[in-house]
Amino acid sequence: MAMDVGSKGGVRSDINITPLVDVVLVLLIIFMVVTPMLQRGKSVELPKAKHAIAGQGPEPAFISVTRDGQVYVEQEKQPATKEELMAAMKDANEAGKRVMLKADMETEYGKVRPVMDLASKSKLKSISLAAEELKGGK
Repeated sequence: MAMDVGSKGGVRSDINITPLVDVVLVLLIIFMVVTPMLQRGKSVELPKAKHAIAGQGPEPAFISVTRDGQVYVEQEKQPATKEELMAAMKDANEAGKRVMLKADMETEYGKVRPVMDLASKSKLKSISLAAEELKGGK
């Protein structure tokens, strides 16, 4: 009678990392797809402010003015007509949303001012200006 020292069906002590790599890669792909969708409105470089206050209340409707003066409502480029932009602002206001104006840091004030005038003519209760909080007290 011989004694069997190493059984082939016993517990293995080495780690199988293949399932771990599979899960990590799936999570990485999910985050790569979802992260760009988290940003609302057109992507612009916001000015920096020392005392930026986070908005309270319902999710705002974003109006963005790019560096070259193009106006976007959320991600949709607005045509050149002022009436359609005013209608979009009124729709956002009537839906109970506040309006957030995002202007690129390099945008000339003369391109932002007409959008603010249209917000005033649209009888918006308020319009917020978006800024990034300045980190480190610079």
